Amino acid sequence: MKEEKRYNEALPLPSIQEETSKIEQIEEKKGHPILKKFLIGIILLFIATFIYGKTIGNKIIDIKEYKVASENIPSSWHGMKAIQFSDIHYGTSVDKKQLAKIIKKINGYHPDIIFFTGDLIEENISINDETKKELINLLDELEPTLYKYAIYGNADLENKDYKEIMEQAGFILLENEAKLLYYEDEIPIEIIGFSPLSTNPNYTILTNFIEEQDTSSYYKIVLTHEPNAINKVLPYHPNMILAGHSLGGLIRPFQTPLFLDDNAKDYSQESYKINDTEIFISYGLGTTKYNIRLFNHPSINFYRFYTN
Repeated sequence: MKEEKRYNEALPLPSIQEETSKIEQIEEKKGHPILKKFLIGIILLFIATFIYGKTIGNKIIDIKEYKVASENIPSSWHGMKAIQFSDIHYGTSVDKKQLAKIIKKINGYHPDIIFFTGDLIEENISINDETKKELINLLDELEPTLYKYAIYGNADLENKDYKEIMEQAGFILLENEAKLLYYEDEIPIEIIGFSPLSTNPNYTILTNFIEEQDTSSYYKIVLTHEPNAINKVLPYHPNMILAGHSLGGLIRPFQTPLFLDDNAKDYSQESYKINDTEIFISYGLGTTKYNIRLFNHPSINFYRFYTN
């Protein structure tokens, strides 16, 4: 009996609490394998999406096509084609190779008119003479049937080379001014280009006579860089407004822009119709310093005009 007592004292039976504690410790060490796999999957998906946005999503070029019809469009313009491209931000995701690809894509649509709505070179990026010549030569390859028009973007205002590049590349640079465009008809359309909001443009030029002509009945296309400037233009009832600047918010899940500049927030979608004015916002071709685009490929707008 004494030996049994010593044996029992040496090896006491574990309590229920002790057993439970041991089981809990084992479970803690094992963790929750399903939860761990799920979390790892989410992390890998996030990394893959980020890499896609930095390497592929900012290179694929979409073409957005629009039909534009109005009784104010001259009969000679029936079936005419126009391309709008914007916000290259050269030096970010757009380099020489990507710009050549963009120009080839535009020329493939054989446009009659080309509009550039600003921001050629990314802010704070300096270019040398070689790059300047490179840009002139590439942009000069754009071949519309008629003309190429351009305006200043906010990033172009401080760029001393912008005007020279665009003019040597064959663009008509509109600095708060209007031009009449004739085509096989005595009735022209009017192209009006405004500089960015910070320059305080005079929007009343929309009511001006041009070459002693009353332009009130002419089809008017307004080019403005920042979408918020549309509010300044609408009181003059142009037929069409083209803007850029927004980049679509860069990251755009479920058509919801996540990173919009303040001057793009009033018009964050790609198109609107307000009374008789059709509005189109280009989401552009480049990026900013973050160099990423998700759910929002670089894009070019293609318009075809019809007479009602």
